[in-house]
This record gives sequence, structure tokens and C-alpha cells, in this order.
Amino acid sequence: MSTTLHILFSAELPPALARLWSPGDSLLLAGAAVTLALRARPDGGQPATALPAPVFALAADVQARGLGERWPAGTPLLEAEDWVRLVTRHDKSLSWS
Repeated sequence: MSTTLHILFSAELPPALARLWSPGDSLLLAGAAVTLALRARPDGGQPATALPAPVFALAADVQARGLGERWPAGTPLLEAEDWVRLVTRHDKSLSWS
């Protein structure tokens, strides 16, 4: 089974992303996308953390936006080294901006 690491940079969750989920996929929130873990989508949908795949976020981007104190406990924060390890655990990666 092929797995994909979806790396999201935009503060908007692309509708196509949900259609491309496969078992074993993961989502990494980076840049402005880290705000998705704390708010519902504009269409009333669930935050990114409600997706059926593991969700991670870059710690530096969370801290840069002052979100650390409000960060959901179930969404792990990754340092740069952790990001590299996450990439190597998947067969491919796909960046969304």
C-alpha cells in the first residue's frame, strides 16, 4: 500500500484533499495552515484535526503565530528533524498551497 504525506501551507483546506486520502496517509500543517487546527472551515466543516488521518504541525509555525497555549493536545508538534523523519515514513509527499 502506497502512503502519502500531504503538506498543507494554505489557511484553507482544499476540497480535493479529502478526495485523495488513502489509508496510511498523514497531514502536516505548515505556515498559515496551522490555524486550521483551531478553527472550523468556512463551509462549516470540521477543523483539519478531524480528518481521518494523523495530523501533525510544524512547531516553529505554531509558535510564530502565538498558538502554542491554545494548541490541541491531540495534534503533535514537529521540529525540522521530525519533519524529515515523517517524510521518510511515506512513499511520497504532496504539497498543497
